[in-house]
Amino acid sequence: MTRQLSRRSVFEALLHRSPISRADLAKVTGLSKQTMSEVVDTFEQQGLVRRVGRTSGNVGRTAVLYELSPEGGHVLGIDLGARRLTVALAEIGGRVLAEADEPTDGRGGAWVLDQIARLSDRLARDNHTHPSRIRSIVLATPGVVNPKTGSIEMAPNISGLDHLNVVGLLGEKLGHPVVFENDINLALLGEIWHGCAQNLANVAFLALGSGVGLGLYVNGELVRGENGAAGEIGYLPIGGDPLQAESRVQGCLEYQLGAAGIVRRFGEAGGSPVDSAKQVFELAQSGDARAIAVVGETARLAALAAATVVATVDPQLLVLGGSIGARPDFADQVARALVQLAPRPVEIRTSLLGARAGVVGAVSVALRRLHDEFFGVAELASALPLPPPAQRHAPQ
Repeated sequence: MTRQLSRRSVFEALLHRSPISRADLAKVTGLSKQTMSEVVDTFEQQGLVRRVGRTSGNVGRTAVLYELSPEGGHVLGIDLGARRLTVALAEIGGRVLAEADEPTDGRGGAWVLDQIARLSDRLARDNHTHPSRIRSIVLATPGVVNPKTGSIEMAPNISGLDHLNVVGLLGEKLGHPVVFENDINLALLGEIWHGCAQNLANVAFLALGSGVGLGLYVNGELVRGENGAAGEIGYLPIGGDPLQAESRVQGCLEYQLGAAGIVRRFGEAGGSPVDSAKQVFELAQSGDARAIAVVGETARLAALAAATVVATVDPQLLVLGGSIGARPDFADQVARALVQLAPRPVEIRTSLLGARAGVVGAVSVALRRLHDEFFGVAELASALPLPPPAQRHAPQ
């Protein structure tokens, strides 16, 4: 255990302070120079660190500088959305090496799984990453994984996933076990790591787009619930009849507040034919009275959902995300309505990462799992802190 603690402390220092010399590593960690040298030598042999030059500008001898090697291990973060599939490849230090996205295969089911494997393989191949080097894979998915069947349930916007062992099949296709996490939960973690919610311990992420979802981070912990379904607020009995057939399948709130619900309500109000919720918002901005009314009602429903969240978990910050929620004009309407509904004021921010929030969150969890695999200590409950965003580089 002492040896593992030493390795862990050196790795954490390299993660946050690279490039750094052996002498400075010893000062930071409090380890003896001999122990430090043994750990660094071992890391070099394992390919976890590399030399990146020497100190300069000081009187006397220079010292070799070290940093984590990009070849030390790679992770994949995957965000499976109803409209787009995004995959990011990152190295052990948190730097994103490459990222790619494309429209999600509309046929759903097995076609989507093949698409995930194909895009992931292409990204690894284009960046000369051997599959054995990918040590951790996390996928952000709508809905909830059934632990008995491996299927994904409560994801009506992607068909066919509820009839397949998605967990088993995708692990076989990618050649490595895949960890599944709710997409809104990961979008929330993305904002906490690299977005608008850094350094906060109580955050709610309300996603409004094709569907409706909620991620909760309470007292520094992600809230999942007994079956991993915490935050499925699309099923709140708000906005319509929760017992009608459509509401029971899709959820009462989502039936009204999701993109399809906005388009439907605009048509029912006598609006001109539109193909997307985006067009409804554009018409509202141009002064169309029916569109203005529909957008206003949508903001009211979103504020009702937000007020429920505020009264239940008392967040410090409420993040609005998704293709609809992240619109600043819409967020302003929600904030104004929420003031009249919530028991106390709460700050509202729109997602800083936008469509990338889910894949950034997936990368963060994949990194934590990789770090824990290499340097975890069972007796220590705390996870290794991820490097701050300033140390990450933009995708090429």
